[in-house]
Amino acid sequence: MSHQYDLFEKFPDGSSLWRACVLGRESAWLQLRDLSERSQNQFYAINVVSGKTIFPDIHRSGGFRPAPEIGKRSRPPAA
Repeated sequence: MSHQYDLFEKFPDGSSLWRACVLGRESAWLQLRDLSERSQNQFYAINVVSGKTIFPDIHRSGGFRPAPEIGKRSRPPAA
């Protein structure tokens, strides 16, 4: 089953703009790679069903990496 992904461009001011909707993880990655070759801005995809955000890790492994956990900090173990 192919999942649907919405693709977004994130600008330096923190705002985002919807760029496309594609079917399948591979199609999302290819489209994000193509978009990132034309702009210095960051691009990401959101799985329409699960709501999970993924960022292409194009420069290192050529695959996806999960979205960073925002607002979570590691705590030292309780003594």
